[in-house]
Amino acid sequence: MIPADEREGAWDAIHEALPSRWQVGPPTFDPGVVRPDGLMGAFTVTANGPHPGRGKVPVTVSGRGESEVAALRDLDDRLRGVSKPDGTRMDELRRRLRFADVDGAEGWSVETEGRRLTPDELAGVIGRYRGL
Repeated sequence: MIPADEREGAWDAIHEALPSRWQVGPPTFDPGVVRPDGLMGAFTVTANGPHPGRGKVPVTVSGRGESEVAALRDLDDRLRGVSKPDGTRMDELRRRLRFADVDGAEGWSVETEGRRLTPDELAGVIGRYRGL
C-alpha cells in the first residue's frame, strides 16, 4: 500500500509541472506491458495539451512505472521538459485567484460604499494580495 502523503506529493509535483491549459488523466494499470525490469504490468498516466485546432492532434505526454507513484514521478520528469509559453497550470490558477480577489474587493466596495474602488484603493488590494 502506498502512503497517501507520497501519492499526494507526486500529484502536487504533476500539477506544478503541468503547462497551462493541460489536463492529466487518472493512472491506469496495464497487465500486458513488460517493464524494464522484465516483470509484467505497469501503471501509465497521461497528460494532454490543449486542442491545437481543427484537424490537428493535441500533444500528449505519458509516464510509466511499476506503481502509481512511479508513473506520476516519471510523468513529472517528462513534463518538466515540455515548453511552457503560457506558464504552468499553477501560474494559471494563481492568476485566476488574483482576479477573483480583486473582483471580490470591487464587489464589496460597490455593496458597502456604493461605488467602485479608486485607482489607489485598487493598487492597495493588489499590493496586499498574497495568493498561493
